[in-house]
Amino acid sequence: MGGDGRDGVVDAQGRGFAGLPAEIAFLARHGVGPSGLAAAARRARRNGTDPVREVFALDLIDQDGYYRALAAEFGLPFHAGAFDLVAGGRHEAILRGGVAPAAGRIARRFRFLIAPEGAALRRMVEAGPRQRGDVAVTTPRRFAERLREANDIGLARQAAGLDEPGLARHSARTGASRGQVVATGIGLSAAALGGILAPLQSFCLLALLLGPLFLGLILLRLAAAMERVLPDLWQAQRWRLDDSRLPVYTVAVPMYREEAVLRQMLRALSELDYPPAKLDIRLLIEADDAGMRAELARMVLPAHVTVTIVPPGQPRTKPRALNLALLEARGALFTIFDAEDIPDPQQLRLAATRFHRAPDDLACLQARLVIDHAAEGLLPALFALEYAGLFEVLNPGLLRAGLPILLGGTSNHFRTAALRALGGWDAWNVTEDADLALRLVRAGYRIGDLPSQTREEAPVTVRAWLKQRSRWIKGYMQTAVTHSRAPLQLLREAGFAASFAFASLALGTIVTALGYPIFAAATVLAYWEGSLFAPPNAFLTLASAFALAIWLFGTLALFLPPAIGALRQRDPGLLLLLPLLPLYYGLVSLAAWMAFYEYFNRRFAWNKTEHGLARRRLRPAAEERPFRSGEATPPPPAPAPARY
Repeated sequence: MGGDGRDGVVDAQGRGFAGLPAEIAFLARHGVGPSGLAAAARRARRNGTDPVREVFALDLIDQDGYYRALAAEFGLPFHAGAFDLVAGGRHEAILRGGVAPAAGRIARRFRFLIAPEGAALRRMVEAGPRQRGDVAVTTPRRFAERLREANDIGLARQAAGLDEPGLARHSARTGASRGQVVATGIGLSAAALGGILAPLQSFCLLALLLGPLFLGLILLRLAAAMERVLPDLWQAQRWRLDDSRLPVYTVAVPMYREEAVLRQMLRALSELDYPPAKLDIRLLIEADDAGMRAELARMVLPAHVTVTIVPPGQPRTKPRALNLALLEARGALFTIFDAEDIPDPQQLRLAATRFHRAPDDLACLQARLVIDHAAEGLLPALFALEYAGLFEVLNPGLLRAGLPILLGGTSNHFRTAALRALGGWDAWNVTEDADLALRLVRAGYRIGDLPSQTREEAPVTVRAWLKQRSRWIKGYMQTAVTHSRAPLQLLREAGFAASFAFASLALGTIVTALGYPIFAAATVLAYWEGSLFAPPNAFLTLASAFALAIWLFGTLALFLPPAIGALRQRDPGLLLLLPLLPLYYGLVSLAAWMAFYEYFNRRFAWNKTEHGLARRRLRPAAEERPFRSGEATPPPPAPAPARY
C-alpha cells in the first residue's frame, strides 16, 4: 500500500481519499459517485454506524457489487459460484472475522474464502492490496450460507441444546424426574383409592387441595384488573432516542411454509422506523421448506435482511431456529416477530428507548398483541376479547407488581447479552416463551411491559384454534414439569412471590382448563341433588363454601379483565361477547385434554398454525384519523427551535 495515499486506498492516518472512510473511499474508483459516498459518510458519523451499511442503505451499490469492487481493488478474484468451507471452529467468531479455509474442489484453486465486515473489513482495507491468487473474495451472504452448511451437524446440535452446555441446562427434553414420577404415582393411587371408598369426600378433598391454585389465579387476575393505568410518557412527552444512540437491533422472523403472508411480512418490516444500517433482520427458513426458499430466491432483499437456512435436525420447533439466529445475531437488542405479524412501526425505537433508560437487569419487554380481524367471525372476535384482557390488563398489571408473566411467543424484546447468558431458548419446549420467562426471573432479570401493539392473525376455524391452543397448553405442562423438578431451588432463585405467580399462571391454567368440565358437572349435580346449599356434614359444608367462593370470585375474574381490556382498546363492541366466554373456555378445556394426550404421545410435536387465511385484516392508518391508544404510535414532532 502507498503510505502517502496517492496510490493506495488510505493515508497514514487511516482516512480514505477526500476524507472518506477507507472502507468506502475506494468505491469512487468503481463507479460510485463521490457525493453519495460523502452522504453515506456523514450519516455514518452522525448515527454511529458502519459506513458500508450506510452505502447499502442509500442504495449506492448492492452487496454483490461492493465485494466485486473490493476484490478488484485488491487484485483478488471474486467468487460467486458454489464452494465449500472447512468445518470446525467457533461459528460466530468465524462469521465476525469473515475468513475460512476452502474445502472440496474449490480448494484446488483457493486456500481461503474471505467476506469481511465491520472491523475486520476496515483492518483489511487499511492493510492495503494483496495480489494473491490463492485467496478469493465472496459476499457475506454466500459466506454465511456455506459456513452453516459446513457445520450443519454441530450447529443443529447446538441449536437443539444437545451440546455440552445445553445438556447441563434444565430442559423439557428429559421430561419428569424420578421423584416427580413417584410423587405423581402416589397421588393418582391415593385419588383412585379414595374414589372407590369415599367418592364424594375424595372429590371434595381434591377440590380443597387444588383450591390454592384456583385461588391464586383468581387473585392475580383481579389484582391486575385493579391496577391503574400509568401515563405513557412516550405518547405524552414524545421522548425519542436520537439515532446515534440507538443500538443495532436483530429481528428474527421464524417462517415455515408462510408464502401466503411473506410479502405482508416484508412490507411490515420495511415500515419499521429504525435506521436500516442498524437493523439485522433474519428470516429463519427450514432446510426442507422448498417453497419458501424458491419464493425468497426470486426476491431482491435489502442488505439488512438475511435469509438464514436452519440446518436439518430435531426437534422441528421454532425455538431451535431462534437459537441459530441468536448465535449469529449482530444486535445488542433482539426481538421476534411471527410471520403474520404487523408490528407498530415505532416499536423497535420505543423498546430501545425503554432499555436505554432502564437498569441492565431489565432483560425483556413484552409488547401487546392485538387481533385485528375480529369482524372475521365469532372465534376471532372471542380471541380478540381474550387477548384484550391478557395484554391490556393481566400482563401490565402483573409486571407493574414485579411479578413474572408467561411471555407471548412474539414481539418480546430482549437484551441479547442476557439471552446468551441463559443459553437461549429450550428447543424442546413447544411454548418456549413461557419457559424463558421463568428462566429470566430465576436468573435475576426483570420483565417489563411495552405499550406498543403488534397486530396478529387469529385462527378462523375451530380445528386450527384447537391445534394452536393445545400446543400452548402442552408447553405449559412441559414448563411446569421442568421447573418443578427442584422446588426448593426454584424458591431460592425466584423468590416466593414469583414462584407463587408462576404456579398460579402455569399450573393454575392447566388444572383449571382440565378440571373445568368436571367441576362444572359436579356443581350442577350437587345443585340438582340439593347438597350444594345443604351439605350433610361439616366437611362438606366447608368444601361447598370454598367451592362457592371460588365460583363467585372466579366468575368475576373471568369477565373483568377482558371487559376492561376491551374498553382500554376502545373497542366496546367486544363487550357484547362477554356472555359467550364460558363457552369459549369450554373450548380451552377441550384443547387442554388434547394437550394432555399429546404430552404423553407427541410431546415435542409442533402443531403448525396456518396463516394468511383471514380475509378482513384491518390496519388503521395514523394519518387517516387522530391518534388514540391501540393504533400505530405516530413519531413525535420535530423539536422546536431553541430559544435563548
